[in-house]
Amino acid sequence: MPEREEQPHGLAEGLVSRLNQGFASIAGWSFDHRWWVVLLALSLLAGSVGLASKAEIDSSYEAYFDPADPAYLAYETFRDDFGSDEVSYILYEAPDFEFGPWNFEIMQKVVALTEDLEENVPFIYEVRSLANAELMVGNEDGIEIREIADDFPSSQEALLALRDQYLAKPLMVGGILSKDALYGAIVVEMDRTSTDPVEEIRFDPDGGDELGNLYPQVTDNSINEILARPEYEGIKFYHSGDVPLNSLYNNIIAEQSAYLNALTALLIALILLFFFRSFAGVAAPIFVVQVSVAATVAFVVLVGWQLDLSFGSVPTLLTAIGVAHSVHILSEFRRRFFSVGDRRTALVETLSLVGTPCLMTSLTTAVGFSAMSFVPIKSIAHMGTYSAFGSLIAFFLSMTVLLALLSFGSRVPRGKGISKQPESSFVSRGVDKVLTSAHGLVIRGRRSILIAASSLLVLSLLGFAQLVVDANWLNDFSDSIPVKTNTIYIDEKMGGLINLILLFDGGSEGSVMEPAVLREIDRVQSFANDFPLVRKSYSITDIIKDLNQTFHADDPAYHTIPDSRELIAQYLILYESAGGSETDKHVSSDYQRAPLELRLRMSMTSKVKELAEAIDHEVAKNPLRVSTFEKTGIGALWLKLMDYIVTSQVMGFTLAFSAIATLMCLLLRSVKAGLIAMIPNLVPVLLTLGTMGWLGIPLDYSKVSIAAVAMGIAVDDTIHLVLRFRHEFRLCGNYADALSRALLDVGQALVITSIALVVGFSVLLVSMLDSQATQGILLSATIVMALVADFLLMPALILTLKPFGPEHEKAEAH
Repeated sequence: MPEREEQPHGLAEGLVSRLNQGFASIAGWSFDHRWWVVLLALSLLAGSVGLASKAEIDSSYEAYFDPADPAYLAYETFRDDFGSDEVSYILYEAPDFEFGPWNFEIMQKVVALTEDLEENVPFIYEVRSLANAELMVGNEDGIEIREIADDFPSSQEALLALRDQYLAKPLMVGGILSKDALYGAIVVEMDRTSTDPVEEIRFDPDGGDELGNLYPQVTDNSINEILARPEYEGIKFYHSGDVPLNSLYNNIIAEQSAYLNALTALLIALILLFFFRSFAGVAAPIFVVQVSVAATVAFVVLVGWQLDLSFGSVPTLLTAIGVAHSVHILSEFRRRFFSVGDRRTALVETLSLVGTPCLMTSLTTAVGFSAMSFVPIKSIAHMGTYSAFGSLIAFFLSMTVLLALLSFGSRVPRGKGISKQPESSFVSRGVDKVLTSAHGLVIRGRRSILIAASSLLVLSLLGFAQLVVDANWLNDFSDSIPVKTNTIYIDEKMGGLINLILLFDGGSEGSVMEPAVLREIDRVQSFANDFPLVRKSYSITDIIKDLNQTFHADDPAYHTIPDSRELIAQYLILYESAGGSETDKHVSSDYQRAPLELRLRMSMTSKVKELAEAIDHEVAKNPLRVSTFEKTGIGALWLKLMDYIVTSQVMGFTLAFSAIATLMCLLLRSVKAGLIAMIPNLVPVLLTLGTMGWLGIPLDYSKVSIAAVAMGIAVDDTIHLVLRFRHEFRLCGNYADALSRALLDVGQALVITSIALVVGFSVLLVSMLDSQATQGILLSATIVMALVADFLLMPALILTLKPFGPEHEKAEAH
């Protein structure tokens, strides 16, 4: 049968015809100038790798927020007043020693360790432990501040007597000392943050910008090296906090992303080898997608962004997505080459037929990503932009570089005559049987398919109604990661690794010394302490109440706020004269602002929100009369992030659906046909979100982009199939026959691309981040459901609604 040609049909077909001719010209040009194309591709790869090597990493939670965001600005103001709130928290015990941390030998080691950390760990502000904790003791001259390191007890009995004094101080218990005195803690406070300019976090000025020379990596490595020294044998440490967590995130972004990308490329290469059994059919697509990934990282550097928490899975996604064009080109080229017998002609005809669908799939994928670039979560917005760029550069390289690489080889098929087809493997024959069965199922039972799809849609909507927005950053990590197990253990024994800060403002300089202001802070603090979520709280009132008690012979009845501003001022002067240095963390230098820090047990953000709302309700019921407060700190940022997730989900999905639906309608020159084509992509996404609701999987910052991105990816198969369906219908005039031909022509390529996508996304299962593993599962499930919908639901809709017009006499020659 001679090659069928579709005749132009109106404006739409005229545009498509011109696009087809344009892609045919690109294929011919790429063949004729293949060496130049390959040379330019290699140059692009070299330049991209050079730029990518300069990429900086930002693993901080601030990466989610725009610098102009009011919540972030409030947080920055707080840090300007009170310094970095990043810490390393080291819980320790000595289970093999009597009295545990208060064993005479162990306490000597803690004193030495504290000094070791102070002297040898870079970028620290101070180290707080039992060795240097301020113990206020009254004397005839006023007060005396004692530290164990300065006046070490002479015996075990004297040390135990000190233990009783420390346990009597509420300021100590729950912070650096457990209530049962079996655990101690060392708090290493930083004078840097992960968002500081690189020149400020570089350890060795001449050591370059490798992670090992930058904060927090260099700080985390130093702490871990010190803790592992033999002189501290007998003490069991549990290290967690901002520094080790941010350090781990940096390693995941820098190292795991490359590993997962390489693993994805290897597995997809094996899939391509299995289906195409050709070295060029493997090497060329893998080369194209890896150049695309490198160019994407280079793009991030060029626009002045950093690789943040949203970048981790992007190389894997781009590798899996980018190979789809190659599969369609290889599948069609293989048939054409064996049919026409000339490599150049086969490439020209291949791109003429698949170029336009590939263009549309690239645009829809880019739209799916770009929809997220408008959301208020900064790292997600950046991810949407550079992922869209990556998908488009993959398309451009597939249309040029892939064609150039396929041009090498014999001009005619070896051992094959013209008009012969490539030998079909048992896999190809098996796929064809599945496609033929799908065709028969649609012809015989399209009503049953529509009823089943409608039922699933209703169930999905019911599940979607149960979907909740919530997060717990600890759930990001795999249970096998030590920092997660350490964090859980610390939270159980001591707690308080996340915070919510209430920043009080007395309205004028010196106002925090007013008893009325202090009592308002104390009232809110007492109210918050009654919640099980709050493990420990700190404020300037703790120091003042401790001073008042100390000046009254340590009588607990005087652990209160004095009635006189003058007395409070006198206490603070005496405290500072005695060497006290803790006030600068609890009050601003002008004594106008004072933070109340609530240290919270690990929990879902919804629990933190409940606490914040309860405090707001209490203050609304019993208003503050002489002060105001605002919520800030990491806990407050997480609360704001939850609000942004809802906005981002709605905005991203709405923009993606609207833009992709518009493209489909324009492409098919029919609103009816375009919307019908969108249904098979909408249903799988809703099924995924509904399943999350039924299974209790919360919608968090790592899953907020799934709906928009999945739709952008899933619609790719729909475009290839619906365009081929319409193409065949124009030729044969019969919907059933057109479906059969379309399925057999492009169905196998759709199966291969779906397998590649599922395998690529499944690679995320080996990630150290459970959040990425879940993302991989959800995306894989969506792709599988979308393929089933394309093979069954979309044909059933088209056969029922006939969007391409009435059936007519066959127009093709036989």
